[in-house]
Amino acid sequence: MKKLIFIIILLLGSLTFFSCEDEWGNGAPEMEHVYYTGFQEWGKFNNKFEYNVEQGETIEIPIEFHSERTRKYNVTTYFYVGDELVKGTDFEIVDEKDSVINPDENGAYAITWKKVQKGIHNVKVKALKGAKGAFTLHTFDPKAGKIKHPDNITNSQTNDYEVRAFSQNYKVTIKIK
Repeated sequence: MKKLIFIIILLLGSLTFFSCEDEWGNGAPEMEHVYYTGFQEWGKFNNKFEYNVEQGETIEIPIEFHSERTRKYNVTTYFYVGDELVKGTDFEIVDEKDSVINPDENGAYAITWKKVQKGIHNVKVKALKGAKGAFTLHTFDPKAGKIKHPDNITNSQTNDYEVRAFSQNYKVTIKIK
């Protein structure tokens, strides 16, 4: 009898896990074209994850894009560089061929995700010789103030989609040694 009661309680308890699906917006029409982006490496409940790079070396910083669908359109996300060090003097953002990439007029670097497919894009940071110090990369514009939900977590938005930055891994620090 005790076994039967235990099995019934276990079965009823497991059903509560399956009934929580709507709490996260699964199947909600307003969430159909909402996606998420953030750095792949997480600081433990903070944004203090650090990368170390030697002068003259290049390091890759992975940024994730989360989507469970394939669409006919592409999505553009952005990342930003904090102003702690000087681009062009202390570091450069470069592509796969080591060519310098420049931000747009708002200071944003664009990443295009073809057909909204989830994945990882490696941002390449080249530390220049003679540079020392640290700077940050962000998945939202640092000029917008401290990131907090729901006020300023939008990374990009068009009439077709919205991309939100995670609030737990929206920045990383790069230390040049």
